[in-house]
Amino acid sequence: MFDAIARILGRLLYLIYKTIAFQNYGVSLILFTIIIKLALLPLTIKQIKSTQKMQEIQPELDKIQKRYKNDKEKLNQELMKLYQEKGVNPAGGCLPMLVQLPIIFALFYTIRKPLTYMLGWTKELIGNVIIKIMEIKPEFFHGNQYAFLDQFESVKSDPLAVAGLFERNPYFEINVVDAVNTIPGLVGEGIEKISLNFLGIFNLGVKPTYDLNLITQNPGLYIPALVMVLLAVATTFLSTKLSMRQMSQNPNSQVNQTNKTMMYFGPIMTLFIGFQAPLGLSLYWTVSNLFQMAQQFFLDKHIYKKKEE
Repeated sequence: MFDAIARILGRLLYLIYKTIAFQNYGVSLILFTIIIKLALLPLTIKQIKSTQKMQEIQPELDKIQKRYKNDKEKLNQELMKLYQEKGVNPAGGCLPMLVQLPIIFALFYTIRKPLTYMLGWTKELIGNVIIKIMEIKPEFFHGNQYAFLDQFESVKSDPLAVAGLFERNPYFEINVVDAVNTIPGLVGEGIEKISLNFLGIFNLGVKPTYDLNLITQNPGLYIPALVMVLLAVATTFLSTKLSMRQMSQNPNSQVNQTNKTMMYFGPIMTLFIGFQAPLGLSLYWTVSNLFQMAQQFFLDKHIYKKKEE
């Protein structure tokens, strides 16, 4: 399923890259994120309305929870009855998040394998390019992550086998992209290429690390990556905290407790996944969070304020 979604997202990302992003990969990811957020806006509005309804019935929820706190079965029955009477879906607030999860996972594949999902390179083409790289500059594939290189000699006559062999490293296409942009004439004139650099600072295909040895060996690559991951974590925390400002003021309410949990769980998950995924995913998260904060400021000023008045 993620492979199918990744191919759709990859082609969309490439279309943006070739047109309105002026062949800038970072700009194309930013525009892609904004388009996705705008496409999800109807679901976001539905989520906001669901949250508002939950706030309105919160006093009644609190009474029911206190009254039947020792009878779980009766508690659930009364809660369901209240939800039906008020037309509230308690899971309505989770819908945008559930829709975004497949997009995030598919984007992980898309960014990790841009040649396959964005440019549509075949395995045979990728295998042939790897063979040329190994003949000219094999250091592109050196390191512990390529421990299988001793098997290359036995398959180098078969491009498909070479591509299959190198797929053991999930980031091998990033190395191929870097090699294509470094070694002149590695691919023909009619073959599409892409650069993963952004602002001359970030390589959006790199996998961030907290390994001090790697950071000291290549600070220009890994320090900006670390900064981007921390930005994604910080904006996740801030966007979640900002969205809580309109929640019920009762500290013991179910809505408040859930959102307080998410305020810390979200950044922790962003940090964990940020070190497992290509840097482009952290850029997606950062832009997405900034968009969400801007959206929240607009709602606070033009929707919630008018409602209070």
